[in-house]
Amino acid sequence: MLKALKLGMGINNNPHKPFGIDLDPNNDLTHTPLPDGDVQVTHKGEKIRYMQYIDEMEERATRKGEGKNPVKASVGYFSGFGKGTLNNNK
Repeated sequence: MLKALKLGMGINNNPHKPFGIDLDPNNDLTHTPLPDGDVQVTHKGEKIRYMQYIDEMEERATRKGEGKNPVKASVGYFSGFGKGTLNNNK
């Protein structure tokens, strides 16, 4: 195990580039190891739980594997049910 860590298999100076694949092209994720062994992570400047960070990285890796941009282009918003407000000139 220690040999694997020394070879860089367990420690990565840039955790957003596993196997050399950039999963954070916009640099909106931070991963900061703390002296007590814990890790502080942020997404777009906001502190998040480590499991949220792992989920985000997994989603980005999946998107990259599908040939898509690892970062979503936009966030969809749900506007509700019922008659819309679009002007349909028919």
